[in-house]
Amino acid sequence: MLNGSEKRLFVAATSQNDGKTTCTLGFLNAYRNLAKSVGFIKPVGQRYVSVNGQNIDEDSVLVQEVCGLHCPLKDMSPVAIERNFTRQFLDDPAEVTPRLQRSIEESFTSAAKDNDLVVIEGTGHAGVGSVFDLSNARVARMLNAKVVIVTLGGIGRPADEIALNHTLFEKENVEVIGVVANKIQPEKLEQTRDYMIKALARRGLTLLGAIPFAPQLAWPTVEQVGQAIRAKVLNGEERLSNRVTSVVVGAMTAHNAIKHIKDEALLVVPGDRDEVVLAAITNDLLRHDVGLAGIVLTGGMELAGQTLELVLRTSIPVLAVNTPTYETCAILHDITVKIHGSDKEKIQLANTLVKKYVDLDRLWTALG
Repeated sequence: MLNGSEKRLFVAATSQNDGKTTCTLGFLNAYRNLAKSVGFIKPVGQRYVSVNGQNIDEDSVLVQEVCGLHCPLKDMSPVAIERNFTRQFLDDPAEVTPRLQRSIEESFTSAAKDNDLVVIEGTGHAGVGSVFDLSNARVARMLNAKVVIVTLGGIGRPADEIALNHTLFEKENVEVIGVVANKIQPEKLEQTRDYMIKALARRGLTLLGAIPFAPQLAWPTVEQVGQAIRAKVLNGEERLSNRVTSVVVGAMTAHNAIKHIKDEALLVVPGDRDEVVLAAITNDLLRHDVGLAGIVLTGGMELAGQTLELVLRTSIPVLAVNTPTYETCAILHDITVKIHGSDKEKIQLANTLVKKYVDLDRLWTALG
């Protein structure tokens, strides 16, 4: 630890899925060229995986895998909110709160050791964690960090949400040094940026960046789709990494379904619609410009034996679920796509977007 003089950047957001992880990866990548070394910590995590018997936030796992930081993984994710955590806290807050605070402070010391910059990623909006006395605003105060708020593109709603979050940070005497607007429709980028600058200036805030929407970051893989809908894999396990850029519902005649199938599309079709499946795999085999990402068979229905035998001769991923088509599509619509360490293209894109559209020099100076 550089005598407590390292720069401390807390990446907050107005809500979940606004782009904190995208910005965090971009900041870490960009500032590795300015700082001698950088560290990372996500003090409170809500989405976690088990690593060597410990519950570790997914974003901490991602950053460790991508950046190869020297800090122990557990110190990058000191508090993981497990099932029934809130009730356990409310039963004995006097014991739990000090323990959690000590854990975060000790882990931060480890994350900060020998680093010129520590990027601290929040979870959700500024008030998340208030129920157990560890809101993002309070944690930022505990760690004496300066905050950048990430919000979605737009004007009115983002400005309102920023005002709410900014107020809570102010209450905790935490400095918000700027805002990054993310996922802006490209054709509205200039207009949104101009009006966001005006709206933020009225609160004494600075717009540090306006990032256009990149649909590639929201494209899931077939494997992620399968996990979300709890599907059984019937075929094509070696191609589950196929990305899904669109979804086609095969509840129509075969020749009409084919008209809607684009390259890297996922076909969702009732399991007894053999003619649609046969048309789709034939189209995939004969055309070089259109390749199916995969097929999802719904309703717990099975293809005829001969049809299934033909499908199994292809390498097309085929998933099967018991849920009906409408319910399956509803789940697909609500999938939250998180960047994984294997998503090299997405990671590179995140780095490129932040480098191109965020004023990184201004942010670095504001960190003091």
